[in-house]
Amino acid sequence: MDPTTLFGLGISGFTFAIICVSVLCSLVITVAAIAVPIYFYRNNRQRAEQLMAKGTQGEATILSLEDTGMLINNNPRVTILLEIRMPYGAPYQIKKTMTVPLIRLSQVQTGSVVQVMVDMSDPTNPDKVGLLLK
Repeated sequence: MDPTTLFGLGISGFTFAIICVSVLCSLVITVAAIAVPIYFYRNNRQRAEQLMAKGTQGEATILSLEDTGMLINNNPRVTILLEIRMPYGAPYQIKKTMTVPLIRLSQVQTGSVVQVMVDMSDPTNPDKVGLLLK
């Protein structure tokens, strides 16, 4: 038996190490490809639930709509400029980037009035404003 082979298989120790590293890297990439989207989905869902629980309902007029050129699950990602009006306080504007389901895109047009939920702890933060599309 040649001393440069591993377990009599004709594989050198260096080649075996390369194979092990490749398998390990593939495993890490696969786990990350599964875990990262699940993390973001759960995080977005929790944020939406918190907004619905402690948010205040108001309305907003869509002042402008821009396509970012990005699609997520064949749904367009857009940047919208909103003028938000709450039951109390002066109207204010925010710019929000969001993914709009194709079936809801007709509701998100320039000049449309939509219902919104706003977390009043930070009402000018776009992440604390959610559109209530029907």
